[in-house]
Amino acid sequence: MLQGRRRVLALLAVLGTVFVVPGEPSAQDADAGAFLESLTQGVFAKLDDPSLSRTEKEQDLRILFQQNFDVPAISRFVLGKYWRKASTAKRQDFVDAFEEMNTRQFLAMVGEFSEEMFSVVKVQQDPDKPSLFRVSTAIGRSEGEPISAVWRVRNKDDQFKVFDIVIEGVSMAITLRHEYGAVVKTDGVDGLIAIMQEMNATLSAGEIVARGKTTDDDAGVRPNSSK
Repeated sequence: MLQGRRRVLALLAVLGTVFVVPGEPSAQDADAGAFLESLTQGVFAKLDDPSLSRTEKEQDLRILFQQNFDVPAISRFVLGKYWRKASTAKRQDFVDAFEEMNTRQFLAMVGEFSEEMFSVVKVQQDPDKPSLFRVSTAIGRSEGEPISAVWRVRNKDDQFKVFDIVIEGVSMAITLRHEYGAVVKTDGVDGLIAIMQEMNATLSAGEIVARGKTTDDDAGVRPNSSK
């Protein structure tokens, strides 16, 4: 079940669907849009920097992901009621495995896109949750219409972080919550963590994208990704 979602998890940072709410943009709306543009610019700047080795790119992109995605909050949400029942140590094990899985798959996928393919279309504050913003984006493709994506961005303590992505009308956080819950019912939280750790072990450094020229001898290795 989890294996079947690896591609979807990898797209957590790049795909989605449009959710447009009418209304005039506010200063906070602009800030949320600027946050996402800054994040994507930072990602592509690291990817295309020829002075960085592949290892350095991986390290820098890992930091960007961890700084800009609210992994602890997402972890609590996707584990749902099982989070409340888990011990402090077990919660941390889950957060660590969840963060590593999403970070690795994020790194393995971002090389398929370029900065020119990405654009912010609209930003709106969530009418029910003022701390949440919906940042609608368009991601160009070599063939066909651009992919429409919405990032749910949370403003907490004057810092924006990505909390969720909606893909083709489906919330990724809610999807993972349902999937993980089904696994926990049969295998327990320990079983879920073990599956996630096994998945992390299969994502080797060779799957981290190398774009352009780098200082690594093996820079020509490309990620293995199914279409």
